Amino acid sequence: MGRFDTDEEEDFVRPLEITKELRRQAMELLATDNLLYGVTQVAKPLGVVGESANVLIVFLACVARTLALALSVIIKGATSSGKSTVPSAVIQLFDPSLVLERSGLTKMALAYGSGELAGKILLMDEHRCGKDAQQLLRLLQSEGRITHEYTVVSGRHRETATTERVGHPVVLTTTTERKVFADDETRYLTIWSDESPEQTREILRAKIRPLPKMDKQSLTVWRVATSLLTSRPGDFEQPPAWLDFVADQVPRDNVRVRRDWPRFLTFCCAVALCSGRRKKDALLNITFEDYCVAYKILNPVFAATLEGIPDKEVELVRAVAKLAAQHERGVTVDEIAESLGGKYPFVNGC
Repeated sequence: MGRFDTDEEEDFVRPLEITKELRRQAMELLATDNLLYGVTQVAKPLGVVGESANVLIVFLACVARTLALALSVIIKGATSSGKSTVPSAVIQLFDPSLVLERSGLTKMALAYGSGELAGKILLMDEHRCGKDAQQLLRLLQSEGRITHEYTVVSGRHRETATTERVGHPVVLTTTTERKVFADDETRYLTIWSDESPEQTREILRAKIRPLPKMDKQSLTVWRVATSLLTSRPGDFEQPPAWLDFVADQVPRDNVRVRRDWPRFLTFCCAVALCSGRRKKDALLNITFEDYCVAYKILNPVFAATLEGIPDKEVELVRAVAKLAAQHERGVTVDEIAESLGGKYPFVNGC
C-alpha cells in the first residue's frame, strides 16, 4: 500500500481494472452468507491479532463511503497497543485509488488538494498530526464542502479568489488521548484497542508463529468485491417502521445521541450492503437481521462512547450497579468477577 505525500501523486493511483474473471470471483465472494466473518479472517494474514469487533467497525465504516452519511472512526489506546494495525490492515481490502494516507496535513491542505473527496477513505496516522487542519476537516465531516477565499497578488494589483473542495470522506485516525477536542470527539465513533493481558499473550504468540501472508490474487479479489459494495439511488430511502420503536429505546439524556443515531443507522445500511441480498434491479433496505448484526457489533461501542470510557469499563460499572441493587449492599471483587464470567481477569487485581 503506497503512501501519498502530495496531491499530485494521487493522480497516478488508477482505479482497479476489473476483468470479467475478477468480477466473477468478487461476486462469488459477495454472495456468501458470512462476508463479515470472512473479513475477520482475512485480517489475520494482513497482520491483525484478535480485535474482531474493531476490524468489523472500521470495515463497515469504509463500506459506508458511498452512503449519505460518511462515518469517521477514531481508535484510542496506549502507546504500543497496536491501535494503528487495524485501520492499516482494513484499508488494504479496498481499491488503493480510494485511499488517502496522510502522516500530516497543513492548515489549508484540504482546501487546495485536487479532486473530490466523496467516496474516499482518509487515513490520518495520528489525530494530532492533523491538528492544523482540524477546522477544515470538521467542515468536511459535517458539511461535505470547503469554500476558501484567498488573496491573489500580481504586482500592485490585489484581488480575491475562491477554491472549493467537496465530498464527505471516511476519516480513520488514532490517538493516545482519552479525550480529544469536544468538537472533534462528537464527529468520530470512538473504539478502543484491546489492551488486555490475553491480547498481549496472543500478539506475542503471533510473533513466534506468524500467519501466512495474503496472496496478491486474493487481495485483488477482495478489492474488487469492496468496490462493488456501493449504494444505489433509492436504497434505504424508506426505513422500516419498526425502527421507530428502536428509536424510542435509545437513551436521550445525552445530546450526543443526535449524531450517534444516524451513525448507527448508517452502520445498519453498511451491514445490508454486505448481506449478499442484492438482486439485479432490487433496492436494498435495512432488515431486522441487519439491525441485529449491527447491534451485536456496535452496542458496546456506542454505550462506551456516550460514557467516554472503554466498553470493558462500562460493563464493569454496570455489573457493580446491578449486583448492588440485587444485594442492597456493597459488593465484593469475587462477586463482580463471577458476574462477569471471568471475562476480565483484571477485576481480580483490583
